[in-house]
Parts: sequence; C-alpha cells; structure tokens
Amino acid sequence: MKTHRFDPISFIFGLGLTLLGLVFLIPATPTGVIALLSRVGAWVWPAVLLAIGAAIVFSAVAAGRHENADS
Repeated sequence: MKTHRFDPISFIFGLGLTLLGLVFLIPATPTGVIALLSRVGAWVWPAVLLAIGAAIVFSAVAAGRHENADS
C-alpha cells in the first residue's frame, strides 16, 4: 500500500464532524448517562448474546460438515 501525504483539510473536517457527533451523543447530565446506558443495554446485550449463540451454532455445523467429509 502506497502512503500518501497528510491532508490537513480532510483531517480538520473529519475531526470537526467527530466532535459534532460527540456533542449530540454525550448527555449533559449524569442521570442522562444512566438513562443512555439503560437504553443501549436494552438492545446491545441481547444482540451480543444472539451473535455468540449464532457463532456457536455455525461452528458446530461447520465441524459436523468437516467430520462428514472425512468419512
């Protein structure tokens, strides 16, 4: 991969958009942080558990196919 020279204008726009997103993402009060975490936790943890379960099922099915191919 060829390196390229630093582009300060793109860097400033990217940094500005990131900071603007953080301003809207971070709540203004400590109780807002707790409310945000409870809302995020309402869908993140079930999604993580579903992903782990799907990975386990996928690996079990893949292992079963591998054993059948060897027979």
